[in-house]
Amino acid sequence: MVYDRAGAAKRIRQRRKELGMTSAEVAGKIGRAVHYYGDIERGTCGMSIETLLDLSHYLDLSVDYILFGQAGEERIDNPDLAYRILKKYDEKTQKEAIEMMKFYLCLRESGKK
Repeated sequence: MVYDRAGAAKRIRQRRKELGMTSAEVAGKIGRAVHYYGDIERGTCGMSIETLLDLSHYLDLSVDYILFGQAGEERIDNPDLAYRILKKYDEKTQKEAIEMMKFYLCLRESGKK
């Protein structure tokens, strides 16, 4: 495994965009200056362990995925994940996605019995 700063930057930027967030929003959520977060996303500077852990938590990405691009990219222990993914869609699409999740979970539960 080799740490690739440019690769890590790309994975962080891609996830932020998937969540429909701006750089300023992510920087604010992790308590870092916007220009510092921008440097991380451009791959022009490294990050502290604290910043890495904060990004991992807020973006729901494993540290291994951020640093090395390895599997396990999404963590599911953050209850805000579904909201952050869905908020960029219109209300109708959000409702449809929620109904699909409910249906899926119902099917999954019925298969366990």
